Amino acid sequence: MAGIWTPFLKPKAQRQRADALYRGLMTAALSPEAYAADVVPDDMDHRVQMVSLHAAVLVWQLTQRPDKELRHLPQLIHTRVFDGFDASLRETGVGDASIARKVRKMGEHYYGLGKSTAEALSRPAEERVAALEGILKRNGAATAGRELDLAQYLVAIASAFEMAAPEDFMSGGVPWPTFPATSIPGVAKV
Repeated sequence: MAGIWTPFLKPKAQRQRADALYRGLMTAALSPEAYAADVVPDDMDHRVQMVSLHAAVLVWQLTQRPDKELRHLPQLIHTRVFDGFDASLRETGVGDASIARKVRKMGEHYYGLGKSTAEALSRPAEERVAALEGILKRNGAATAGRELDLAQYLVAIASAFEMAAPEDFMSGGVPWPTFPATSIPGVAKV
């Protein structure tokens, strides 16, 4: 009898994992340190970019892991992020008629930035910061002249994730370094 119920419990457990990872992602992406240090302008567009960048690093790491239990989490993370985009637009007063168009535009940027970020993080460790810095400049994701600071922070997150145990991802308790994270071992300030 227990075997019959197991498939029904798994999706719920996966959603709970995704929710916990999403909460960590949002806490890290919206924490005030990078905004207060003027590394990232504090406006809606840049907050969306910070969520996109943090999600990209998390999804990249989940796709790098061989753990079977983590395979479906990227899609669940994407869904949670888009639900958040939709909710934030509604909270700012965007009407139903234009929500779909705005979320579609956010989605195009989200997936494009995510793909570029994943490609940069898949490079050898010594090339990651420079690759991310270029992406951040092209996308205007940081205050002009502060792209290096944000790139180093994103690499610090990726490094922390690479050192994390699979259980950290399964529990939703992965380490999200706070900004600035250049004091993390193995992440040198360039």
